[in-house]
Amino acid sequence: MTPKFSLTPRTLARTLVIPALVVLAARPLSADGVSVEEASKYLLILAASAGSEGRVACKELDMVIQLKKQEISVDAKANVAWAFNPSQTKFYLGEKKLVVCSSRKLFADGGAIAFERINGRLTVFYNPANLEKSGIHLPETFLRSAVRA
Repeated sequence: MTPKFSLTPRTLARTLVIPALVVLAARPLSADGVSVEEASKYLLILAASAGSEGRVACKELDMVIQLKKQEISVDAKANVAWAFNPSQTKFYLGEKKLVVCSSRKLFADGGAIAFERINGRLTVFYNPANLEKSGIHLPETFLRSAVRA
């Protein structure tokens, strides 16, 4: 005799969606080796330098959680935005925000700042053309410590 099996939305969620979310939550997104936790600390510094102290625009759930842990407000009107993919990067560039990215690969889409780990060391890269498009002026001391891409 074949047992009856009902695939209800609740059963589907328990068997597929919930385990997938647990796996994703256990592995925080990283910016080419830079953890979301570490990147959020640098976003706080960038936000203060860009005149958006304590506020960052962000749509990425992992980063939103980390920003809130750092007591940073997630604010769509902030001058600084965290972008994790090309569509977010283009959107924030269109809003005239300083776009901080998870990778230099997003510079082609309008990213201005990126955090990457090179030889085990955190390196900050910046794209001068995209930085200028944002209309945000960062201190010279910051730009001297970053790598021009």
